[in-house]
Amino acid sequence: MTPPQKERIIDQAMQMFATQGIKSVRMDDIAQHLGVSKRTLYELFGDKEGLLYLAMERYFQRDRQRWTELTAMFMVLAQVMDKAEVSSRMMDNLKKFYPAVHDKLTREGMEKNRRSLRGMLDQGIVDGLFVDNINIDLAISVLYYTASALVARKELMLPAGMTEREAFVQIISNFFRGISTAKGLRMIDDNLKRYELTKYGK
Repeated sequence: MTPPQKERIIDQAMQMFATQGIKSVRMDDIAQHLGVSKRTLYELFGDKEGLLYLAMERYFQRDRQRWTELTAMFMVLAQVMDKAEVSSRMMDNLKKFYPAVHDKLTREGMEKNRRSLRGMLDQGIVDGLFVDNINIDLAISVLYYTASALVARKELMLPAGMTEREAFVQIISNFFRGISTAKGLRMIDDNLKRYELTKYGK
């Protein structure tokens, strides 16, 4: 089996785990869906945990890749918020049924998320969007902790009538306003206008 075919298995398994549930998708189901033998799957990935790890790693990596799209920052972050429920459900299922995979993805994910955020902030400084005298490590910690309090830990009490998505966009925009140059502030305003147009389907 060629590498592109292996890549296709990982992609298709990722979609199946996300839409059908991690516990309910069996290796038999994946083999049947892809038209390959179950023996081939075990030869390529060892077991379900091996394939599950690669599929979930790809799922979260695709989110991180979009973070580098500075010109669409709020659209990207709003999409992350939209997918948070699915991501949280999958991580909960991993923790319950595949704790070793969950722990490995959590450890690696935190580090990769921080690197992606650092890359986004570094590029923003180079592009003149953010001030250059910020402590990037502190900024990342504040952003990461606040976003996870809303998305993952559900610790923030929201005002009546405010959705988690609206709160997330406001928190993120306020954070970036605090570190932005005049050029960055104009970009924030432009992206917020685009967000409002998308939000109301205009």
